[in-house]
Amino acid sequence: MEYKPLSEQAILELEKQVKRGQIKINVADHDSLLGTVSDTCHILLVEFAKLTTKLAEATSLEEVKSAASESNSIIGQFAQKVEQGTLTFPYQQKGIDNVVQEIETRALGVSEILAKA
Repeated sequence: MEYKPLSEQAILELEKQVKRGQIKINVADHDSLLGTVSDTCHILLVEFAKLTTKLAEATSLEEVKSAASESNSIIGQFAQKVEQGTLTFPYQQKGIDNVVQEIETRALGVSEILAKA
């Protein structure tokens, strides 16, 4: 059998699989990560819904500030921790341009499949 060096793409794919394995071993399994993503989405959905409802009903600047303050008490802590350097999110490590490209590629792929259904 002839030796063929791995392509750059194959090396990148192997490195990705190693990182995924390290995450599974050291952080959480797939189902736990999915649960955390679900919890995150639910918090954001409920807090965003509460904020937009209160903003739509606000008749003064004080009511707007009050609505923002309530959501900030839950969600604002994440921004503070990021600014303090005590918390980072995976998208920050991957780079925003890469993450946006992944989102667009996956959204387009799923949309194309659904359009054919």
